[in-house]
Amino acid sequence: MKFKTKLITTLVMACLFSPLASAMTQAEKMEDINKMLKDNPTIIDSLHESLAMYIVQQGKYEQTLADYHDYMYNNPNLPWFGAKDPKLTIVVLTDLSCPWCKKLDPVLMKLVEEHPDDLKVINIYVPLKEGSNPANSATFALRVWKESPDKFNKINETLLSKPGIHNMRSIMKVAKANDAEKYVSTNDEVQDMVAKNYQLFTDLGVRGTPAMLIDGQLLPGYLPYEKLAPMVEAKIAEKSGK
Repeated sequence: MKFKTKLITTLVMACLFSPLASAMTQAEKMEDINKMLKDNPTIIDSLHESLAMYIVQQGKYEQTLADYHDYMYNNPNLPWFGAKDPKLTIVVLTDLSCPWCKKLDPVLMKLVEEHPDDLKVINIYVPLKEGSNPANSATFALRVWKESPDKFNKINETLLSKPGIHNMRSIMKVAKANDAEKYVSTNDEVQDMVAKNYQLFTDLGVRGTPAMLIDGQLLPGYLPYEKLAPMVEAKIAEKSGK
């Protein structure tokens, strides 16, 4: 069974992602797939089941994007930076206690600096690492964003600069340094937002942070500037009609 699964994975990857596949027409790919299946008939049942499951999952994924579209892209209560009228928007599922999220943020900042009129980044906080504490770095940041936006950038930068996981002591330290202690306590509105962020995270099938949505494509995990920049540039060029 393990061999079959591995063979199926190899088959699909070869068909979809090899340099040869990218140069083939759809008819040529269909012919190539049919040949592979004729040469490996024992995998047909498993492959059929896998493809059927993929189609169902893809349908659910697309429905999730539609259901949450306004929440993600037209929500003034979600922190964002970059262009007000962008050609490309990156939605980031992020955690202020996640080391890879902290590493990704300056990459996104750099890309926005390079494309100030074309790129926007929206952060959706999912405080996975702070457990069930109702008052956490996410609720703190969301309250500051809405109620004292002039303090947000400094507070956000300080929260991201702390190595490791936030706790009430570290959050309060940041709050006191910025005269923002009153935003540490939570309220129903931010609790509902964080709960909805968790639900979005789950409905998209994401397993960890960070994860990025770029033009409908979900990219899980951290990507360095060298890999992310060409993708962003290509998308912006595509949307600019270049």
